[in-house]
This record gives sequence, C-alpha cells and structure tokens, in this order.
Amino acid sequence: MPVDSEIQFESISNLLKNDVDFSVAVLSIKNLSSQLRITSPDAKQLAITTWNAQWDCILLGALFNCEVMSNLQCNKPTYDLKDASYLNITNYSFHALLTKSYILSEIDEDWINKYYVTASKLMTYDIYQTAVHSMATYRWHSMPRVQLAILWSGIESLFNVSTEVSFRVSLYIARFLAGKDDVKASEIFKKTKKLYNARSAAVHGNKRKDSVFLFVEETAMLLNQLILRCAEIGELPNIDRLVFNV
Repeated sequence: MPVDSEIQFESISNLLKNDVDFSVAVLSIKNLSSQLRITSPDAKQLAITTWNAQWDCILLGALFNCEVMSNLQCNKPTYDLKDASYLNITNYSFHALLTKSYILSEIDEDWINKYYVTASKLMTYDIYQTAVHSMATYRWHSMPRVQLAILWSGIESLFNVSTEVSFRVSLYIARFLAGKDDVKASEIFKKTKKLYNARSAAVHGNKRKDSVFLFVEETAMLLNQLILRCAEIGELPNIDRLVFNV
C-alpha cells in the first residue's frame, strides 16, 4: 500500500516509548513511501508472518537493486495513526534513510506479478537466500573493497565453485545468462572474468588504477541479473547443464 499523505509528528509522539524511538520514527517517516499490510488468523501466526515479512523487504531490495528497510510497525495504516494503540521501532540501523525511494515502473509491477511468488519460494534455498541477502545489504558497509567481497559471496553461492574459480564462475555465469547465444555468452564471460579479477585485487588490498566504486556498481548489476534470472526460470543454476550447455 502506498504512503501518500504526510505523517504529522504530533500524531505519533504519544505512541513511542522514549526519545530514541521518537528520533528513529521521525527520521524514518521522511523516507516512508510504502507500507505492508500483514494479516493472519491468530496472534501466534501473525507474529510469525510479521517477522518473516522482513525477508520480503530484503528480497525486494535485491530484485530492484535498491535499499528497502522496514523500521516501523503499527496496528493501523499511516492514514489512520490517530486511532493506533502502538507504534514500535523494529530496526535501529540507519540504513536507507538518506537515499531516495525507488519508484516502481509499470515494467517492475509486471515483473512482480509474474515472478515474485517464484522468487519468494526460491528463498527456501540457502544459496539463493545468501545471494539475495548479499545483494540487498552490501551498501551497509562503507568500504567499496568490502562491498565487492560481499557481492561476490552472493554470486559464488549460486555456483558452488571451489577450483579454477575465476574461469569456472565466469563460464557458468555466461551460460546461465546467455544460454546458447555464443556471442552474448562470450561478452558476459570476458566481463565477468574482469570483474572477478578486480574483486581479487580489491579484497587482497592491491592498488588499482581503475575505480573500485565502478566495479562495485557493475558487480551489483551482475548479481541482480542472476537473482532475477533464477526467478524468471523458476530454478537455481544447474552446474551440470551449464558445463554441457544443454
């Protein structure tokens, strides 16, 4: 549900426990653009569903390469706060508070309608969950070298490569994203290998002439493509198929 009306501070002050909670709420409200409505048949299931809904925020952030944070929890929607009986702070980390909200396009909405349920089901697999969490949270670290390490941990989790990592992971990614299009696969292979080499140099502290920030951005786009591709085909990468290109 959208948040399309400004929240007045006086409407929430009496719902918060202390000055810290009030401060977090005030900062969060500035960037609040949407809200999740969570329902369940009983209190126990509602608690479980509400807790797990945080994973929906993580997943959405990974799918659209943006930060999605859920800092507030209330028993009323934002337009009806005057009748709320509580407003809880669920997250005291100040991530995403200084970034602009991501605006969904019609293409994004169409993608969600087609593939979001599949992406959510894939979250039951540890390797997809790792990839999604890496994608959604790499911005939380301030150092680009560490951001690269986080992103690549997500990429490598999808392909389970332990030897000849640079070559094999580049080959598997190229085949996974390009299929039998050899020209496209060759381009992806070269680009991925370059990104992996940049990752190796960065995490080992080597100096580079190129901008590490640029490699972070390109690597994030690559991991995002992999996460989207998994959802669109409804399965995780199958190494045997990728090796034999079937």
